[in-house]
Amino acid sequence: MTDVLLAVLLVLGLLYLSLIFAFVFGIYRVRCGSASNTPAVTVVVPAHNEADQLPACLASLAAQTYPPDHTEIIVVNDRSTDQTLQVAQSWSDQLPGFQILSVEQPLHACPKKNALAHGIRAGTGTLILVTDADCRPPPDWISATVRCFEPEVGMVLGFAPLTWDGGFLNGLLALQSLVVNALAAGSAGVGFPLTCSGRNLAYRRTAFEEVGGFNAIGHILGGDDVLLMREMAHQTAWRIRFNPDKSAAVPSNPHADRQFQRQVRYQSKAIHDTTPVLILAFAIYIFHLLLGFGPFFFGANPSLWFAWGSIWTAKMLADGLLLGYTALRLESPAALCWFPILECLLIPYVVVFCALGVLKPSRWR
Repeated sequence: MTDVLLAVLLVLGLLYLSLIFAFVFGIYRVRCGSASNTPAVTVVVPAHNEADQLPACLASLAAQTYPPDHTEIIVVNDRSTDQTLQVAQSWSDQLPGFQILSVEQPLHACPKKNALAHGIRAGTGTLILVTDADCRPPPDWISATVRCFEPEVGMVLGFAPLTWDGGFLNGLLALQSLVVNALAAGSAGVGFPLTCSGRNLAYRRTAFEEVGGFNAIGHILGGDDVLLMREMAHQTAWRIRFNPDKSAAVPSNPHADRQFQRQVRYQSKAIHDTTPVLILAFAIYIFHLLLGFGPFFFGANPSLWFAWGSIWTAKMLADGLLLGYTALRLESPAALCWFPILECLLIPYVVVFCALGVLKPSRWR
């Protein structure tokens, strides 16, 4: 029986390594945009109780280099009980094409999709750019993102790092964010996008309307980014690309609160993927499960421990290659100091949170 388990572990390990090398190749392929037109742009910022964070976000949007006469910024007050609305109103004379909406009519069960849908409906821009109220888009964010919209491109995934200013948990969260960005860049680079971040996302209005907006996914809590991306990838002919331009990276601070619920919610989106992706995800899950419980499976046969250790070492080196190359391409090396700790935590994280994401209903704040 142990020989069979080892054979399965080896086959799945080869699959895992193949995926990692494919993602590295995909990251190598991503390029900055070269389009030169200046279409009308709508920036949508959903804000739920973000009175403290919103001023810095709006100050960043006020400093954008994109032509103001081609820009409109819409803040959607999403059921806030603090001073979010009043803060937004104080910026009414400082931002181009500025609108403030307060969510009243429920278009979708998911609160964030509902807020985004209201903002997109109110806008007129050809391109829709989305960020969160606690993010700080750099001055060239809009310009660098728009340059990626060559004629065949329908969605642009942006680099959305979490900042690290010290602390154990924040360091791990910043590195986890780098992992997500690595998967986003690598998978988009090989033409099979798997993930993205709603903190830095852009798409054509025509592509959004072509998939019916959030109509097919509005009942699912979460996934305003990834699930919409998958709708566009599977139902349209538009190309989805990742933008590695550092001037378009949108940083934000990690959220230390409700981390257990957040991590479960992040993983719960996987169950809504296509069958081929679910099969692949299940294979990777079994690989981590066997790798994590290897000492128990092979405990009666220590001669197999060398094989198990070799597979684990190969995985660690491959993960290091992926994250190291991603940090190099995206110029974000700071979080790599936490890699040894994250690598040790990765297997139990995958085993526990991926299972909970499927079994435990997720909640939205």
